[in-house]
Amino acid sequence: MEVVMPSPLGLLEKRRDAAQERVDQLEKELARARVVLERRVVAIEELIEALAPEGNASAGPAESNGAETVAVPLKGSKVPVWREDLDPVLALSEDYRRLLAAVEADGGEGSGLGVRELTVAVGWDPVPSRTENLRSKAKRLAERGWVVADATGSRFMPRPRPTVE
Repeated sequence: MEVVMPSPLGLLEKRRDAAQERVDQLEKELARARVVLERRVVAIEELIEALAPEGNASAGPAESNGAETVAVPLKGSKVPVWREDLDPVLALSEDYRRLLAAVEADGGEGSGLGVRELTVAVGWDPVPSRTENLRSKAKRLAERGWVVADATGSRFMPRPRPTVE
């Protein structure tokens, strides 16, 4: 009677396939968990907006700024047209502030930052859904004068600073 031993390669392939199945299961669970998380974030934002006093619907949770407390704009609030007297913390939601900070940190060196570079600079993975989301936000900032876009609208630079004489 002959004993047949399984091949080491066959055993490793079987383990690899089992590991791949587990990864696929975990990715599906993660995708479902992200959907639930996003729904809950939206629900919280909707509740904050619904409970906000009249005339302050775009104001989000309060942040302490030294001795005074200021209302921070909610995600999804409108981006105002840039004016000298506007404070980005009071005028822009967190995503727009992070985007503005990334553009200004580049300092206008060279030809500005492309969308993929901006996506990484704000701490997002440079996947198409994120880059397109950020592209629309960057274009909105450019349309409203917070940053400057190149002629193609694909690279973004800080707005020129007034020269001091």
